[in-house]
Amino acid sequence: MTSPLARATLSESEQAERVYTLSDYFAQRPTLESVAPGLVRDMLEDQYPSQGERLTHAALIEPEACGDEVDYRVLTLAHLLIARFLGEEKRLCPAGSYVTLYPGAEHPQKLSLGVEALDTLLDEWAPLLLEAYKQGLVDFWSSPLVGDVAPWQHLSEFFAAQLRLACAALSGDELTAVEAVLDYPDLKAREARFGSDCAQAYIPIIDSRIKGPEPLRIQALVVSHWVGERQIVLLYSLFGGIETFDSTRALEESLSVTLSDEGSGFRSYSPDHHIFDALTVSLLVRQLEAVDAIKPSDYRDPEALEQHLRELTGLQALFGAFRSGHEAKLASLDDLLPEALRKASAADRTRYGRYVAALATVHRGHAGKAFLDGIPDIRTFAGQSLRASLQAKYPAAASVSVSDISVTLTRIANSPSEMVDSARDVRYESQAQDYVAMALKNLEAFPLGALAQVRYQGQTAPAWMTYDALRTAVTDADIGRTYPELLGQKLQHDQAERARQEGLFTDYLRVLLPMWALELRLERKLTETARLYVEAVMTRDVGVREVLGQPIVVRPLAFLAHPGASADRVRNMFVIGPQATEQGPQVLCRPGARALLLEFPSWAGLLTAIQQEGPLQQSVLDGLDSARRSTYDHGGFKEPHLTLVTHSDWNIPDTPEPAALDTTLLDGSFCAALFAASIEALIAQAEADSVSNAEDRWHRFVDLGWALFGLLQFLLPGPLAGFGWLVQLLSSLKAFADPHAPHPWVAFADVLLNLAVVLVYHRQLLIGQAGAVRPGPIISNAVIKEPAVSAANQLVFGWTRPGRQFTASELVRLEKFKLSLSEAPGTLLESGDWKGLYRRDKLFYARVEDAWFRVSRKLDGVVIIDDSHPARQGPWLRRDSSGLWQLDRGLRLLGGVGELSVRAAKKLKSLEKKARDLLASVPTLLADAERSASLVQVPRDIEDMLGMKAQPFSALGRELRDLTLGLSQSPRFLIADLEQAASTLNNKGLSLRINLTKKRLPTAAAVEFLAQEEQITVHKLGERRDISGGKGNDFLDEYEIRDRQGRPLWYAHFHYLTATRPAASFSKAHLKTREQRFKGLSFQRAQESAGSKVDAIWRGDIGPKLAAALFLPPSA
Repeated sequence: MTSPLARATLSESEQAERVYTLSDYFAQRPTLESVAPGLVRDMLEDQYPSQGERLTHAALIEPEACGDEVDYRVLTLAHLLIARFLGEEKRLCPAGSYVTLYPGAEHPQKLSLGVEALDTLLDEWAPLLLEAYKQGLVDFWSSPLVGDVAPWQHLSEFFAAQLRLACAALSGDELTAVEAVLDYPDLKAREARFGSDCAQAYIPIIDSRIKGPEPLRIQALVVSHWVGERQIVLLYSLFGGIETFDSTRALEESLSVTLSDEGSGFRSYSPDHHIFDALTVSLLVRQLEAVDAIKPSDYRDPEALEQHLRELTGLQALFGAFRSGHEAKLASLDDLLPEALRKASAADRTRYGRYVAALATVHRGHAGKAFLDGIPDIRTFAGQSLRASLQAKYPAAASVSVSDISVTLTRIANSPSEMVDSARDVRYESQAQDYVAMALKNLEAFPLGALAQVRYQGQTAPAWMTYDALRTAVTDADIGRTYPELLGQKLQHDQAERARQEGLFTDYLRVLLPMWALELRLERKLTETARLYVEAVMTRDVGVREVLGQPIVVRPLAFLAHPGASADRVRNMFVIGPQATEQGPQVLCRPGARALLLEFPSWAGLLTAIQQEGPLQQSVLDGLDSARRSTYDHGGFKEPHLTLVTHSDWNIPDTPEPAALDTTLLDGSFCAALFAASIEALIAQAEADSVSNAEDRWHRFVDLGWALFGLLQFLLPGPLAGFGWLVQLLSSLKAFADPHAPHPWVAFADVLLNLAVVLVYHRQLLIGQAGAVRPGPIISNAVIKEPAVSAANQLVFGWTRPGRQFTASELVRLEKFKLSLSEAPGTLLESGDWKGLYRRDKLFYARVEDAWFRVSRKLDGVVIIDDSHPARQGPWLRRDSSGLWQLDRGLRLLGGVGELSVRAAKKLKSLEKKARDLLASVPTLLADAERSASLVQVPRDIEDMLGMKAQPFSALGRELRDLTLGLSQSPRFLIADLEQAASTLNNKGLSLRINLTKKRLPTAAAVEFLAQEEQITVHKLGERRDISGGKGNDFLDEYEIRDRQGRPLWYAHFHYLTATRPAASFSKAHLKTREQRFKGLSFQRAQESAGSKVDAIWRGDIGPKLAAALFLPPSA
């Protein structure tokens, strides 16, 4: 008896770790290039048995003329074998070509195998390439990697863990059913624990063709259990989480909607052994089936075939989200990604995903805190300082929000060169500015004598809040001095706080800088070599790193004004590159600049770029010490401005040599140097000696300050500009965070983990590019056979293999498909492609060897299905020469087309064109309806007109559905478009009728129609009142008819002879417009007495039936 599985639920971080472990495992799966050498060995082994593994290195050496010399081309037999498999014709080898086992030797030894004999061997062995690949794939799945656990076992555990996590959203009997399968995945163990009526589990194998002929294969698990008379059915898929259904039929109906893609199919089996092992083995079986379907002629080159095999056998299309309920949201994450990342290779997406996962770990480890945690950004600090300055002189400022203060300055707009002869020639311009932003510019933003208007929260400011008061507060606050002092205290003088901030800075930067380098490489702003350099120096923080055989180092950017001079270091700039300066590329790292990483082909290329005037040179000059800047400014990099002493008027000083780059290596940690240099640059720039007052400090702070940390910007507070793809995604990612998480940083870390998994295992459609695979045949046949108990030792296909009779156990399974019928279940079809089948309503049946079966028609033929569970598929049928349907024990090429498919395809093409033409007419029909709406006499006419226009769409949709009834290749999307178009036209007609009705005079029919369409509500206004002018013979109940927005549309007036008569005993009742609500007979008499034209008053009659239905209380 199997023990229950562990019940512990994995956290999302543990889930992510497991996902990346699987990614590491499956990165080792075989490729064509890895299996082809083994096939070459097998090909040559008979002739050269003693050579062993050396045979895998066999190559063809071809001489080729190169001027007066002879060069040699080396072609490995492995690559020749792949090329021959893809259809390359026999090579015309030049004279002197030969085969060798030592292609790398200076004088390769010739093998006795002739070129002609090699060609024959290639022809014989190339067709076996995919068989070798499949065997390599099976060996990989079955071979233990770590801890004596094979990849298929890791997958089995992962499937169970995913289901355990997803079922946390369940409760009651549904949860009990799933937990029974989780705790006892082996059916026999489950039956021993819970009895024969325990929860059942089976594997539906769904082939869904989306946007093309290549199937997207979806792994799923169905759990079914009867609780009394109630059936519980749950579908778990790695794309959709858990879904519950109240019956198997409901599940099947849902799948027919979900898989509404052209060519969807459904197969399933119920293993008797470990369900998650079976689920895993079924995945491998399907991969092997897909490999079997490959046609070599469909590929333009080996790279295209290799890419397709990676997609077929990888995990990219396997994994969904971590939690049930999040799948739909996370499915859209891929669409949020930048184009370069979305189109990146699987390897690059995986690499970027690892950075995101690492970032989530750092974010979680620091409880959401990032660099500069606890230090307010400049705007927040400015607001606090200004408020304190104002409050010191004006106590009323205690309750003021300085961010709500704005100042409008009016200035003369004339330029100094304009002639101003009179006041009329003077032009003025006004500009409203945020007070805090003005304060950060300091006093230059507050000119003396300016015409100023101060407003608070958009209104007139309090009396004390004058322009001069605000200007004085700016002077008192002196943010340009006090903020750098705060940074200096926190980041330089307080050693404990400095150490904490350095830890935050370093931990994030080690992830973010390589991530940024990868982004630049994907945007083609860095080469792969340069990216590797950046990754290396961040991974190994100290000393010499080796990349591609070259030692890589970090150097502070510094210049030598002349030979033997002391180096002039550039603040916060470093060069990453080979230790040998004659090698390249060299990467300039400038944390204080927008272009943080710049690549140059060589050391000399970097110096040449700096020598050119422009933004790069200016940023370098800004980073030099102010005392040394003049040496290099104004062309000084090419000709340094040196102080030269001569002892004679006749001695002309030599022209200085160009400045040189210092080659001194960085001593110590690169991250520590980055941190120290960043802090030094920030504070030193704010306190530069060249600035004698506080007026310009803010400008220099903006130019350098927070931009230093732009890489970390998305983790920092405030309205700060940042760069990097995650910065762009920030607002979108926040929408995926759990609002109920105990801490926001926990929720955001979870979102980052989910993003990382989406990057690695995105739902990738297995659709080849130009020249890639077409839909291929999948070998399949009939009754489902349970997989072998130990898939690690023996892999057995789940389908009956051709060339043999059904086994006794398969015949027992076939018995379950038989129907207990004494007579034909429907009408015999006597002609056409389905001749010999019986049809009842939409169901089809076949009589095979005196037994009745329910069958499903497909373009590929006819297959037996379970009458109780139509998703369960049995054997295929074929019609023999006598017209009788028989079990088909031969090969079945799913996706192939016979006579039926050809004829159906022709009919479909005709109908599909007609459908597309109809769909293209929808905008015109809608526009015509808008124009016709103003011409119709009766509002209903416009609805009837559009209803008639919608009929061809519905009729064509029905025709398409009838033609493809029960066929997986049904054009469901096109049918859905036709139905949607018909619905759009009908809805437009109804909408126009409603709008026209509202604009016309009120009638009983109009009110009744609007009420039926739930467009109006009726509200009684007050109590019955006397409107007879004291005569006591006319009392009124008034009702207001409102539209869906609650606006009055019309009014209903009910007249009574007495105040106490029952509501149903009205003397008359009618509808009135809003404009004529208060107009009646007395109004008309007054017009007549005055000699004016008497206005007609609309009174739409209300009959007893409508009154009772809409206006009168039920008791009436």
